[in-house]
Amino acid sequence: MASRVLRHVHFALAFALLLPSAARALDVGDPMPPISVKKWMANTPVTASTVRGKVAVVEFWATWCPPCRQSIPHLNQLHETYEKKGVVICGITQEQEGTVAGFIKTTPMKYHVGLDAGATSAAYMKGVSGIPHAFVIDRKGKVAWHGHPMAGLDEVLAKLAAEGGGAVSDDPIEAAVELSTGADLSKRDLPKALTLARKAHEGSGRKDPKALGVLARVHYEMGHLPTALEAALTAAKLASGDEKAELGAAAEFYKKELERRRDDPAAKF
Repeated sequence: MASRVLRHVHFALAFALLLPSAARALDVGDPMPPISVKKWMANTPVTASTVRGKVAVVEFWATWCPPCRQSIPHLNQLHETYEKKGVVICGITQEQEGTVAGFIKTTPMKYHVGLDAGATSAAYMKGVSGIPHAFVIDRKGKVAWHGHPMAGLDEVLAKLAAEGGGAVSDDPIEAAVELSTGADLSKRDLPKALTLARKAHEGSGRKDPKALGVLARVHYEMGHLPTALEAALTAAKLASGDEKAELGAAAEFYKKELERRRDDPAAKF
């Protein structure tokens, strides 16, 4: 009898290990998971690299969700309030491109809007039962808060935005990102960012896709579109997994920007 009970206990424990665990859900203090989006429908691509040193809001929504639709004007307002203070807001949905394109024609979404293939939702939304749901990532790349975007997001952003970006990082890659994409334009230093990005790239033996991806971003910020595209394409070839997808998305964006500017000589950089 005892051995039978033990067999049942062992079976139950083994089965439990195979089930998703709520304890493993993304929570405050956890590092930011990658953002892997197949297409950005509004604004520029957002990746873990592009928001390094900034505050990021990663919100999951859908066009068919009434509470999500009610949150959009609020997120638009937060975007306008905090964009220049180093806060990046992006809305992620798993819906089809046509559905989202039609929706944003009648419902303006001023922040970044991306179409997820599933990987981003799987990384962020494990253990979360409903949408809309937003995750706030602090300037150090850690989850600072998560919840309904209409219930506490304002206070969190006000606090994190007020804290500012602090000193420039000692890491050459992080410093290059801060100096080239920082919200405070007066503190941007593109020549120095280029020097640091090149240093990181050369220091890795030209084999680190992250360093090359940052170098591509600095060239983009400087208006060097052909160079940025070439660097991003090479970085994507060196990378793998989510990083490869992120760098590929960046390269596609640079390509489209280059084509746009070639077609329209008056296009703004």
